[in-house]
Amino acid sequence: MINSGREWDWMDNPLTLVRIKKDVMYFKKIKDTLLYFDFQPLLFFWVASDILNNQVLWTTLEYWTEAGQPNTYWLYFIYLIMSVSMMISLHNTKWLARFVTGFLILNLFSTIRYLVNIYLTVDTEPFTLVDIKNILITLWYSFMWAWILFKLKRELLLNSFNHE
Repeated sequence: MINSGREWDWMDNPLTLVRIKKDVMYFKKIKDTLLYFDFQPLLFFWVASDILNNQVLWTTLEYWTEAGQPNTYWLYFIYLIMSVSMMISLHNTKWLARFVTGFLILNLFSTIRYLVNIYLTVDTEPFTLVDIKNILITLWYSFMWAWILFKLKRELLLNSFNHE
């Protein structure tokens, strides 16, 4: 470009404008995907990961009993049942929403249990950096599962309107 006496502006470059348009379109596509498209394929891989990472598959009841937390094994066992149930019901939105609701309730229960355990541990400082990290991770997963439940309920609502 020939400088006509004024400072060169990066907005004068047509390639910059094309790049900005592409970036805006990219984020619009992500937004549209999150808002309007089915999520069952993503949920399939997420639930499969939950199943494969479940502690019941990799530890025993004796391990948790020796650690002084035998009920933790059964909590993981219920998580496994919920995850397998979600995997089986991926094609049935109504049942999938029920299992996701159960998973969220279980998550709430285990979070409260974790917080009470932190509070009742008198010999150590409550809410260490590790505890805060674990709580933030739990809140993130709870938010993600709540979002999935919201999407499922929205899909059920739209389906009920279409069938009336």
